[in-house]
Amino acid sequence: MQRSLRILMCASALTAPALLASPALAQTGGEGAEVAELVVTALKRESNLQDVPAAISAVGGPELEARGISQPSDLQFVVPSMQAGRLLGQTAITIRGVGLNQGAPGVAIHADGVYQPRPSMGDLTQIDVERVEVLRGPQGTLYGRNANGGVVNFISRAPGDTFEGYILGSYATYEDSRIQGVINVPVNDRIRVRLVADRWQRSEGFVKNVIPGGQDVDKGKSASARLRVQVDVTEDLTWDVAAYGLTASGPTSYFTLYNTPTPLSVSRNPYLANAIVPLKPRRNSANDLIAANREFGGASSTLTWELGEAQLKAISGYSRIADREDRDDDSINVSAFPAHRRERARTFTQELNLSGSLGPVEAVVGAFYMRDHKYEVLDYDFFLGIFPLPPNSDLFFETYKNLSKAYAVFGDVTFNLSDKARIIGGLRYSKDKQSVAQRNYLQFGNLAPRTITCPLQTNDVTFNSTTPRIGAQYDVSEDSNLFATYSKGFKVGGFNFSACNQQFRPEKVTSYEAGWKNRLLDGALTLNVAAFYYDYTDLQLNQTVGLTSLITNAAAARVKGVEVEGAWRPDRHWTVNANVSLLRAKFTDFRNVDSLAPARGAQDVAGNYLSNAPKTSINVGVAYRSDPILAGGPITARADLSYRSKIYFREFNDPLDAQDAYAILNAALIWDSPDGTYRVRAFATNLTGEDYIVRMGSSDNFGSRFVSWGAPRQIGLELRANF
Repeated sequence: MQRSLRILMCASALTAPALLASPALAQTGGEGAEVAELVVTALKRESNLQDVPAAISAVGGPELEARGISQPSDLQFVVPSMQAGRLLGQTAITIRGVGLNQGAPGVAIHADGVYQPRPSMGDLTQIDVERVEVLRGPQGTLYGRNANGGVVNFISRAPGDTFEGYILGSYATYEDSRIQGVINVPVNDRIRVRLVADRWQRSEGFVKNVIPGGQDVDKGKSASARLRVQVDVTEDLTWDVAAYGLTASGPTSYFTLYNTPTPLSVSRNPYLANAIVPLKPRRNSANDLIAANREFGGASSTLTWELGEAQLKAISGYSRIADREDRDDDSINVSAFPAHRRERARTFTQELNLSGSLGPVEAVVGAFYMRDHKYEVLDYDFFLGIFPLPPNSDLFFETYKNLSKAYAVFGDVTFNLSDKARIIGGLRYSKDKQSVAQRNYLQFGNLAPRTITCPLQTNDVTFNSTTPRIGAQYDVSEDSNLFATYSKGFKVGGFNFSACNQQFRPEKVTSYEAGWKNRLLDGALTLNVAAFYYDYTDLQLNQTVGLTSLITNAAAARVKGVEVEGAWRPDRHWTVNANVSLLRAKFTDFRNVDSLAPARGAQDVAGNYLSNAPKTSINVGVAYRSDPILAGGPITARADLSYRSKIYFREFNDPLDAQDAYAILNAALIWDSPDGTYRVRAFATNLTGEDYIVRMGSSDNFGSRFVSWGAPRQIGLELRANF
């Protein structure tokens, strides 16, 4: 009954914008009742969000702050068709059922125009953000590799011409605290500087250990900072340079078991029979150390040269990241799989693009280069043995060099046939070269010689891709337009880290999309609709079989759906944001063996649902801002409700592979001082205390699914002082 009421509440809220479009209610907009227009750079040039012929959601800084959104996973409660969750310390994002992190992220993350090539970089805390732009659907033409699901652009606040800043502090349950400071300094007429620093700590873990004295997990601390300097070199040339860094630590690389070990796994490893497997949400019985340390640093440079009707940009980025993890990879009270992982990576990217207009033609052309180098080692200590290895065995997977080089050229053109009609065409050619030097070996005791299971070898592969975009757009009126596009996406293949010369193929998607964008009621209501159809081939899926975790390719899948997204301001007090997604994402050609049920043999999963692709997802946000009523200042009350229908996390669609339908309610109460100097924000997230799974994997070693859970209820207070 409770779930039915929640669905009814969501559906009722979503029907409101449509009802308000009727003539009888057209006069409800009052003074100041207008949805703010957002300018976005999602298509590599500035455009009004409502004029862009693509499914894009943009969330401005004030809304991010009011909702308490500070990391990529929070965006799923705002953006249509988006799912996000952490497992083993990494956040994976899917959009319209496409994405995840097998091999590489399938949703590309960009920060101030700089591509972030690995999941952990997109997982860094985003602070002092001007806006976030989420492009839904494959973005192979303008963004290239690994953007099959879409793109998330984080745009930080640029240095301004006014001396200003703020100090923010917050505290929430689970001993969760944050202090943040920003200062903006105009050095002179040409130079502006903005510095932001952030310190976060959660001392009480979300996941409790049922063993007396055992380590609780999913807590930690981080410190980060960003210095951004903007220089007007000449009247037409601007140089924007930034340096940033982060250090983080805590037991964040973990999972919990979701079912007791299978009889087959117990027969192979008898010590599992005595394992304590707590099945209550956010519980484990881990007895080995869980710890993670991350050091990240980088710099970016953007030169912008105004050339009359054209603009030339040179965007450079460099970053280094080091991860050190100690993991209890069985999550139970036996020392079956303690693991140690080390990774170091450095990345350089360079993009050059030229945008402008000439008569009826608007265009952007450019080139892209990336060099990414990574070293990684994963060491398993099998103190108790693991079938078929004896006790005191060590298994090492070591990649000495994983070097990726990416080259691309691209162009995207809009030809205005008239004031109302235009056609769109774009093309990108990409070449990705990989060179992987790897070695795997076993060791039976510390003094025993190594047994080489994969001799040191270097494997090289090159992937070429051509990803077009073709479409048309027609303005029905000044406030309404229709568009239709055909596009392709490409995600690179590679070599499995824990195998020997075992390659997986690139992942490809072909998209057909149509949309309708509207600005109604004198700007008080925006209402956008998108319908899409994907042909999806060679999906990259991950499965742990025996002692190796392998990425394999599913032959084909089909995704189709409809999204409705709206924002409404009936008067200057009320704001309503709502979206609904109806999705059908299914395999059409794939046979695979479930390692948790090998007796079933190769199963035909055609017709089964893709992972992280609920049939229905709904997000509704309502805010009311009062007139000055408390100490001369207004109060804003807001509530955000998100609903998801059943979600599957494995291709076999077993009942244990699913999370049943759930709803998340967040709320906030905000007071602003009359002059805007002070703000007090009381907030509650997951107010109803919903237990829900966000990620799942499986391993036949301990015969269980392993999962991570969404955050529990948190209640807190935030104070901010502007100067």
